[in-house]
Amino acid sequence: MSESTSTSSQHKSTPYQHVKEDKKCKLLDISGENRVVAEGRWSSNNPEQLVHFVPLGHNAVRVWVDVVKVNDTAVWKPTSAIEGMEDAIGTTIAWPEDKVVIF
Repeated sequence: MSESTSTSSQHKSTPYQHVKEDKKCKLLDISGENRVVAEGRWSSNNPEQLVHFVPLGHNAVRVWVDVVKVNDTAVWKPTSAIEGMEDAIGTTIAWPEDKVVIF
């Protein structure tokens, strides 16, 4: 019985952070530097949400990119159309949830 309990608890994902859609946010550099590389709006952190036809996945946020602060920043999950942050203005991208700061 304890084995099934531990197994079921292993499959439980952490609760998703409930953030109101379109809440302004800052995107921190994924390279480890603690700098803001873009500003945008929170869209979703539902792992099944699609971002350019690809499921978002766990521990990620779909964000609208409104302002780019560092043009040559690589995006976390590049596509054929979006390789750098400057390509992402006006569209959505996936970003690690721990690198998104709500303000």
